[in-house]
Order: sequence, then structure tokens, then C-alpha cells
Amino acid sequence: MTMEHIARSFKITLIVTHPSIDPAEISRAIGLTPVRTTRGGAPRTTPTGQPLAGEYQFSCWKYEFDVQAADELSHVLETLVDELQCNRPFFHRVVQQGGTVELFCGVFADGNWDEVLSHALMRALAALHVDVRLDVYPMDDSR
Repeated sequence: MTMEHIARSFKITLIVTHPSIDPAEISRAIGLTPVRTTRGGAPRTTPTGQPLAGEYQFSCWKYEFDVQAADELSHVLETLVDELQCNRPFFHRVVQQGGTVELFCGVFADGNWDEVLSHALMRALAALHVDVRLDVYPMDDSR
């Protein structure tokens, strides 16, 4: 079932965390250019580079997919899972070393949002060791 009558959009970010890996190694392994990286043990900074107190406790690498034309989150996730299959050994290594691989899905909906993530999709995500985080936001803040 689709919900074309409800205005919605999606933002999907691939987030890789690891206790200490160099974010450049993640970029080389995945073949994508991140929008933000931090390295475990490095001094903390703001996104604009201003110093903050302390050090990063883990490395973090983020890549934002262009999904502006998406109408169904499940279809986008199925496509991304297919595209990410070549990274399976790397994702497994990250998770085995105490890291995480996550698809952060921001859902912006004007009203009720309902969608089925199939067992086949969830099985494919599990085989990759990729978690999915859903965060739903109202499109109209006046409600």
C-alpha cells in the first residue's frame, strides 16, 4: 500500500562509527565523500572547525544520499542495500571491531506516515550488518 496522498520527503545518511579508525580509510573503503568526519582521540571541534573541550571518543563518518525524488522509503532502502552490497566485508569488519553502520532516515511527513519494511529488506540489511534509525518530523510545525 502506498500513501501518495500524504506529502512526505526523506533524508538518508550513512553513518559509520568506530572506536579509532581513520575516517579516510572509511572513505577509501566505501568510495564516497563524506559530509562530516571525526576521529577517535582527536581534539573536538565544531562543524566550522572551532576548538571545543576534550577529544572525540570514537571516529564518525557521515555521507548524505540524494533521495529528493523518493516517494517510498522502502524502495530507496532497497536500492541502497543493493548499492552497498560491495561493502559487506568492510561493514562486517567495522562491526566486529566495535563500530556501527547505520542508515539514518529522516522522514518529513505532513500527517500520518505508514510504510512497510519487508522481511526481505530487513534480512538484507541484517546480512550487511547495517542498522536503520527512523526519525519522523512533522512538515508543519504549527500543529
